Amino acid sequence: MLSINCKEAGDPNCSHTITGNTEQELFENAKKYAMETHGMTAQEFEEDAKKMKKSIKN
Repeated sequence: MLSINCKEAGDPNCSHTITGNTEQELFENAKKYAMETHGMTAQEFEEDAKKMKKSIKN
């Protein structure tokens, strides 16, 4: 299972952890969470996703 923690990915105000079985599933889940909870647009998420890859944990 892969995971990304919002705080570790750069959001100092959120400590939520998103999980997924594959990198694709993880980023789909993260995109949904970011758009619904943080009000990000799809374009904003795609720009940040490149930075988030460094925060993936196994």
